[in-house]
Amino acid sequence: MHYPKDIRSLTRIRFFAALWVVIFHWRYSWDVDIDKYTGFFEDGRLGVDVFFVLSGFVLAHVYFAKVRKGQFDYWRFLVARLARIYPLHIIVFAFVGFMLFGSKLLGVPAQTEAFPPGHILPNILLIQAWGLTPGATWNVPAWSISAEWFAYLLFPLFALIGLKFINRPVAGLLIGLLIFFVFDLIYQAYVGSYLPSATDNFGILRIVPEFLMGFFLYLIGQRYSLKSKSVRILALSITVIVMVLSTHWHLDERFIALLSLPLVFFLAEISKVNDPVVAKKVNGFDPVEYMGRVSYSIYLLHVPFFMTAYNLMDDVFGWVDGQLSTGLMVVLLIIFMPICMLSYHFIEEPARHFVRHHGDRMVFAIRRAFSGQTSPTIQPSSSRINQKDLRI
Repeated sequence: MHYPKDIRSLTRIRFFAALWVVIFHWRYSWDVDIDKYTGFFEDGRLGVDVFFVLSGFVLAHVYFAKVRKGQFDYWRFLVARLARIYPLHIIVFAFVGFMLFGSKLLGVPAQTEAFPPGHILPNILLIQAWGLTPGATWNVPAWSISAEWFAYLLFPLFALIGLKFINRPVAGLLIGLLIFFVFDLIYQAYVGSYLPSATDNFGILRIVPEFLMGFFLYLIGQRYSLKSKSVRILALSITVIVMVLSTHWHLDERFIALLSLPLVFFLAEISKVNDPVVAKKVNGFDPVEYMGRVSYSIYLLHVPFFMTAYNLMDDVFGWVDGQLSTGLMVVLLIIFMPICMLSYHFIEEPARHFVRHHGDRMVFAIRRAFSGQTSPTIQPSSSRINQKDLRI
């Protein structure tokens, strides 16, 4: 059985993981103390672990065949990854700075300690999760983008480990699990909390084992398949139920984070098809899959949007005082989603095409200058990029 070219089930779960993180942050201003009734939303920050495992799986799906054939181009890979994550990150970061400046002009009180000038450069360089900026600052969720960038830089190492264990992918997965618990012990010793709590304060330790395990989940799926579709659906259903109940009862966050592994694996399994020709086809429009593509904007924009909306309603217009009602929270969510769609279509996509196109040209120009070639042997990619190659 074969994975389809575009594993849409994995794109869909991105929307739910992003929404989980959104509610985790927004719930602090909700006038319902939801944490008294369930731990599900309190554990919403663990949606990031789903993203980390997904990244390892999907990048292996996109690039590992090229690695095996000796066709992997590291510099063009970095251009593609940077084009995917950086433009929206830097635009949202600039918006947060503009918002801070505007609040001072309007006399709106701001928590200046959340925007330290010393953290500006690490945020611009995407190194704020490398242990250089303890404490989440500026656009808080962007720490995970910094961690993702670290994993992209290490991708050749992940690929090399994948090649070494290509015939023993289960052993590779167990190595990733061992690294997870070793890093967890180190993090507990130096920070005092479990590894899935790592964010700006060495969030790179959190992504490395999860990315690696996601990578090996793909190799396991390539080597083995659950033949029965009903078994695949049952396994996925059990995983979801266990994950929901584990968060509801607020069990050990390491256990919940590791549940991302069977979640991603069985989601990919239910997408497998027998015919390799069918695997290359892309079907029609799927609204949940579409929102999965919008999930990066949802993830990066949700904190700045909420801060702006709340400060306007509270400090500027005086419409609210303190906590927000359930109805108002729903209204904000309804307003927020179209904004994210606009961000996806008018910021993310055009900027990604622009950076990818010109970044590839720069790579070839540098190679031409050092090699003395009059023309590149491979032409730069056009601005129309394979969707699967980039929606990660």
